[in-house]
Amino acid sequence: GWRELLGRSCLAMGSCAVKGLKSQIIVLEQAGRRPPNQKVEDDRSGVRIGSLGNVLDHWPRAQCRASVEGCAPADGVQQKGWADKGTKKIGEESLAIFKVGFACKKGLKPESPNQDDFCIFRADGVTVIGVFDGHGPYGADVSGFVQQALPRCFVQDAEFAVDPQKAMMAAFPAAHRQCTDAQNQLNFDCSLSGTTATLAMLRNGNFYVSHVGDSRAVLARQQGAALMAEDLTEDHRPTVEGERRRIQAAGGQVRRLDGDIPHRVFLTGKMYPGLAMTRSIGDTVGVTAGVTSTPDVSYLKVQEDWRFVLICSDGIWEFITSQEAVDIVARFPQSDVQKAAESLSSEAWNRWIQEEGDVVDDIT
Repeated sequence: GWRELLGRSCLAMGSCAVKGLKSQIIVLEQAGRRPPNQKVEDDRSGVRIGSLGNVLDHWPRAQCRASVEGCAPADGVQQKGWADKGTKKIGEESLAIFKVGFACKKGLKPESPNQDDFCIFRADGVTVIGVFDGHGPYGADVSGFVQQALPRCFVQDAEFAVDPQKAMMAAFPAAHRQCTDAQNQLNFDCSLSGTTATLAMLRNGNFYVSHVGDSRAVLARQQGAALMAEDLTEDHRPTVEGERRRIQAAGGQVRRLDGDIPHRVFLTGKMYPGLAMTRSIGDTVGVTAGVTSTPDVSYLKVQEDWRFVLICSDGIWEFITSQEAVDIVARFPQSDVQKAAESLSSEAWNRWIQEEGDVVDDIT
């Protein structure tokens, strides 16, 4: 059976990070971070964000529990490029047994924090992994908030035990509401800032994956002597026909500006928000142009030919194809899953340097 779940996330600079636009990257100072133990309660789910506790508390009787969550550096601390994101860990030694590897690297973006975030939770036979790619002036704050809110909304949803797909579908809008409700208290602004989110769960031989944005999930399948990549999520970009039509039906516009590379989402007749994705959490200005927090949700029965899953934001995918990523990870045995994650990060970094010279997206 399938025993690996390699969680990998690569944070992109969202609407600001595109090839050939180094001169147009605008660096904005971010405001203060959330006060410690600040509580914000959602009426629907009762989730308390910022309160003490962990998603693992949902499984108080689990015999084996482990988690890793990204965390921001202390106020005033400026990380250098390639620095690892800080983490909060519980039962770290168990992750190697579960064949889970991760890496989260700050890119080369002067004055900008690492806007990536991620989380890994393992309780007995259940694994939950999330990848978050923040963008905008408060992208790091939004991705950090959603990294806490989304998995809690998911596991505490009334449908979690019996219908995980329905719980995932409800969790994303719930996390979006919590984000918009909490921004004033926690000193960030999600009007022009947001995050992608990809949330996956492996339970009882069943794999569930949900996402908004372009933090892609990729499956490696064994086909003869080769491993073949299979995309489990479709990037929510304005060039996807169904997404373009949905944006236009909501009154938004999809345009590509002169000298720009990606198509972007704008309010009709306006030059903002200019999002290079069509779904996200946050981005409240974009909501009026059709940007939505409603996820795509998929369910798959684990098959014998499954070998591993990669979950990466577009710091990886900008210059590495799904098949190339699978090939890089496949060089390592299961016992070296952590080395595999580090190797994929390193290759992504090197390709950014080759293509852009002095700009590298955050990589997780």
